[in-house]
Amino acid sequence: MLAAVKNFFTRHRRKFVVTGIVLGSGVFLIKIIQYKLREFQERQAKEIAERFKRMQHYESTERTCNQTIVGLAPTVSEKALKNLGTAEILEKLRSNPDNKLELWEELKILAFARIVTLVYASSMLAVTLKTQINLLGGYLYKDTVEQDDKQVTVDIQTTYLSMIQHFMGDGLDELMDTIRKNVTTVMQRYSLKQQLTLADAETLFWSIQVALSSEDNSPTKCIASYTLPKEINRSDLLSKMYDETLDVLESAEVSDVCLSNISNGFSLIVDKLAEYYAEAEPAATQQNGASTKAALNVVAADCGVSNINNIKISLAKLIPIVNGLSSKALGSSAGGAPGTNGLTNGFDQHRNGDMMASLVARFMQTEKLKTLGVNVYETFCQ
Repeated sequence: MLAAVKNFFTRHRRKFVVTGIVLGSGVFLIKIIQYKLREFQERQAKEIAERFKRMQHYESTERTCNQTIVGLAPTVSEKALKNLGTAEILEKLRSNPDNKLELWEELKILAFARIVTLVYASSMLAVTLKTQINLLGGYLYKDTVEQDDKQVTVDIQTTYLSMIQHFMGDGLDELMDTIRKNVTTVMQRYSLKQQLTLADAETLFWSIQVALSSEDNSPTKCIASYTLPKEINRSDLLSKMYDETLDVLESAEVSDVCLSNISNGFSLIVDKLAEYYAEAEPAATQQNGASTKAALNVVAADCGVSNINNIKISLAKLIPIVNGLSSKALGSSAGGAPGTNGLTNGFDQHRNGDMMASLVARFMQTEKLKTLGVNVYETFCQ
């Protein structure tokens, strides 16, 4: 019996050896596959954890960024309202002076220059801070991942973020000078008696935007020259961060975002003006001798969206409206100017608000600005 078994194994020895090798290789292969699978799963879990951590850090950075923009916007707005103030001119106009025409011309320039300044300044503030804070956020995230040597100290963070203070001072002064010069050039084409439709008003703002885009130091193409200082006290890392910020702000993407914001801002202003154009028709009809009830019926029938572009308002009546839109207390700042024929009574309490805040809120909701923030953060956290 034993001899038979021995002979069986002897005859089939090669088969047993091959089978053993195959089985051993299979077990070894299974072990390798299991090891690689565990390694893959661990790597995937680590990547998911890192991605989640980065996402949380980015969301925290975005909240900080939005809060900073909202917090600094009133400072920019107040300076624009102060430097391009119209209260003194309005007070003089109320006394019906001899140089009334000259004062109206000056009010025309200031009113439009001020609201244009709010549009450009809010866009430039939002774009610059979105770039700065997300760039800094990227550096801080790398510090948390590497955990060896913290490169971005509190002093560097403070110095880097404080660079935006340049915009609150000399940068904003330069921007207002540039805007006032171009607004003066464009507004010289318009007389106070000129009748403007809503489309004409939109064209007026578009003309100002084109004029500013043609400047050598265009606010949309040279944002950094207005918002960041020319020189800083540099450490090696701060110098690198400053140069990288300049590169981003001088890029075509940032210029495109800023242009989109500005167009969006002027659309908001035109939407606001549309409300007053809709209210202008009953006043005009009543002045022509029609009854109040008939006038309201005409408005209800004919002053819809499709017919609002048929309504015309003289530039002299449009100026107090534009002036009021850029004021925080719309009713008090715009109402009562001579020659408005009561049109500024349209500044109802429910419309009172801060135009700068409205512009900033609209810009922060745009996909282009959000995408800019994501791209900057992802670039500098790698």
